[in-house]
Amino acid sequence: MNKKSILIVDDEEIVRYSLVNILGSHGYETTDVASGAEALRILYERTYNLVLTDLVMEGMDGLELVEHIKVISPKTVVLVLTGYGSIKTAISALRLGVYDYLLKPCDEDELLIRIRRALEMQHYGEEQKRLQELAAIAKTAVTLSDQINTPLNIILGNIEMLQLSQEFSSASKAQKALEVMEKQIFEIKDVMEKLARLTTAETIKYTSLTDYEMIDLSGGNKNGEK
Repeated sequence: MNKKSILIVDDEEIVRYSLVNILGSHGYETTDVASGAEALRILYERTYNLVLTDLVMEGMDGLELVEHIKVISPKTVVLVLTGYGSIKTAISALRLGVYDYLLKPCDEDELLIRIRRALEMQHYGEEQKRLQELAAIAKTAVTLSDQINTPLNIILGNIEMLQLSQEFSSASKAQKALEVMEKQIFEIKDVMEKLARLTTAETIKYTSLTDYEMIDLSGGNKNGEK
């Protein structure tokens, strides 16, 4: 299972050191930087599951950083951890799309709970989006299937008539050609039927393709049976 990656942004070295140790000991992959500018430079190079940032920092503050994150990495969840909290800043942060807002010093267990909830929400949101996309594809496939099956059925009817006709009954090459055509048409019909069932299709993740997943349309079970 891939480790969830967290970018820690805080201009206090002791805070970064503490957070790296806490999160690292609970299985998270962490990167820590001392400024919003550094954070942006890294976010342009790679994507993180979550950013944990302070609000009050020299140069770019936390709110400005959040605005940039939502543009360059919209799927990344942002949590604010600050020692200078106020209702006004909390509201501003939440309006910008911050998932949660915590005050320093924050209880370790509470921090871990908030981070876990944020990452669960992220996963749920991605899964819902994926299901919606599959449903949309399935609806399109159903429409296409109806439109494609009609001419295919006509072709199959004509193939059957040719197979039964006296003219072709003794022509082995023609019969073989008709059989091949018939087989290919049934395969097309089978693919269209499976596309229409995309919402229940099994997805397979490949370790060599970490950003992609394949949809299994083979119709086989885990033992490779059809």
